[in-house]
Amino acid sequence: MRKHGISETKGDQALTALFYVLLTLFSLLCLYPLVLAFSVAFSSEQAVSANGFSIIPQQPTLDTFRYLLSQKMNILIQGYGMTIFVTLVGTACSLAITLMYAFAISMPGFRHANKFSFFAYFTMLFNGGMLPWYILCTQYYHLANTVWGLFLPYGMNVFNMFLMRNYLKTIPASIYEAARIDGAGYGTIFFRVTLPLSQVGMITVGLFYGLSYWNDFYLPLMLITDDSLTTMQYLLYRMMGNLQFLVSNSNSSMVSNITPPMQTAKMAMSVLAIGPIILVYPFIQKYFVKGVIVGAIKG
Repeated sequence: MRKHGISETKGDQALTALFYVLLTLFSLLCLYPLVLAFSVAFSSEQAVSANGFSIIPQQPTLDTFRYLLSQKMNILIQGYGMTIFVTLVGTACSLAITLMYAFAISMPGFRHANKFSFFAYFTMLFNGGMLPWYILCTQYYHLANTVWGLFLPYGMNVFNMFLMRNYLKTIPASIYEAARIDGAGYGTIFFRVTLPLSQVGMITVGLFYGLSYWNDFYLPLMLITDDSLTTMQYLLYRMMGNLQFLVSNSNSSMVSNITPPMQTAKMAMSVLAIGPIILVYPFIQKYFVKGVIVGAIKG
């Protein structure tokens, strides 16, 4: 018995081919800066200065990485450690807050769900501005020069919360009703029913939070002056400023023998910053795509 599928017309096939071509071009555009960064990072400074940037390494060398590691080895290790700590702890705290808020407003029968949803949505549209935020964090919450100041201000992202809420709404209400009949309270339902059924959504939202914390340098820039609390991104920002200072004062006796690799150093520091994310992302990509799709189609 033959199975008849939906036949595509020549127009449909041409449109599909066009989509593949456009997606391929878009993918290449996204990959180009990444490939360029790696290429320049492993090129010699002299070749880059003479010939410009190229996606193929020019006179491949590790001199730039040796320069950075010899000058800032201890600080780099400390920055990596602080960034990993902030990413892990911040992601866990933000994920917990987001899950609890999303769980509350997604529960069937909660009559104030719309009010709490509007309250969260309102903060996406309006805020007090940078100065009131800074005064609140430093003078009222006392987060300046504390490790708490590196992740508490980002406690809950409203977009991530709504994404998680939409995902939780895909859980059938009959499961909650059965749990209530068995005598389960909201705490039991949250930990023993909701969490096991929302792992894909948790991984997706956790990835968003993890990327946000890993790439953030705004909080250290605004709240941190203690070098022991410096994160990787802010450290790279400061190192770039120090290299710029060396170049602008290269005629002085103190730095007359130093030739900092400016162009290659920028790319090398970018590679150091994005390397761990590139290694982790392929293992969780399937959860990320599935979670975004499921969380976006139900509102």
